[in-house]
Amino acid sequence: MKVTILPLLFYFFPLISFAQEVNEEEAAQYLEEDKKKISVVTGLSYLHNSFGLLYKDKVFRLRPNDAFYTEFFLRYRWLDVSFSFAPKLTHINNDDPEKGKSKYFNFGFNFFLSPKIRQYIYYSQVKGLYFQDTKEFMRLLYGNDYDEEGYLQFPDAKYRSFKGETSYLWIGNKSDYRSFNNMTYEPLKDVVVVSTGLFYQYNILSDMNRIIYQGNAFNEVENTPSKDFRIALRSGGGIQKKIKNWYAILEVYPEIYYSKLINEDFHEFNIGGYSNGRVGYDNGNWFFGAGAQLNWINSSNENFYSATQWLFRAGIGFRFNSPTFVNRNFDKIDNILK
Repeated sequence: MKVTILPLLFYFFPLISFAQEVNEEEAAQYLEEDKKKISVVTGLSYLHNSFGLLYKDKVFRLRPNDAFYTEFFLRYRWLDVSFSFAPKLTHINNDDPEKGKSKYFNFGFNFFLSPKIRQYIYYSQVKGLYFQDTKEFMRLLYGNDYDEEGYLQFPDAKYRSFKGETSYLWIGNKSDYRSFNNMTYEPLKDVVVVSTGLFYQYNILSDMNRIIYQGNAFNEVENTPSKDFRIALRSGGGIQKKIKNWYAILEVYPEIYYSKLINEDFHEFNIGGYSNGRVGYDNGNWFFGAGAQLNWINSSNENFYSATQWLFRAGIGFRFNSPTFVNRNFDKIDNILK
């Protein structure tokens, strides 16, 4: 079903002939005016992630508890920053006591090195994991008669991920691709982009030595962090359609990747994919939208973790004029970078 729907969307979008677009002169004027505006977005995201651990030829899943967190985007000219966390005041993460508490923090930004080359850098961390397959694991240790409820919690466990991507736009340029990044950019017209990117990622799973089970705490021998890196070559494209102030965006990027567990004899070449979709409304002053991302890796080596990641987000934002002294200083920087 999924394989069928995505191509149909690519065929369907171009058939919409009543999209309201701006001409090149209007687009150039908008881009010039946009240099003096700051865009801010606040929203809510849901992240589904799991980390598979191999034990006695069986894979057991580690998971964060709940996954709702607030997300913020801030953009001024080419400075495009995003960060997210779950503040206590919002009470978004109503953690299940049996699964422990999970804390999230993400930070990233992207920019164009030239009209055709885009750079993306991102850091994410989740602290506090639980063993989703606790009962199966205990039965492996104590036999099939084991029927206790509860989850093994790793309150200090941290999964940190450092990501980057350098991509080249074969079709399109930074003006066309701006709105594909996030909601801080207003979609101006119908756009088709095609790009090839080199994606790289370094992951660390650490601090698994403290365990809580059924209210009892255990301190295991200090464990060695599990580390891996991944390199992927992505090639694909995206479509943006605009109808008055409404728009829809879809991107699909198949990939070939190499993964390696550091200090372990595990590595592989395989295939995967990245896809991103969003629908929203943007009248130039305020905007809202919702979308989803899927990162999928067809990992044949069961000891690799974090093979699939779903992300759903919704947000609302607005634009306002930036202070004159900020414009003046950034004008100087832009003249240096030219």
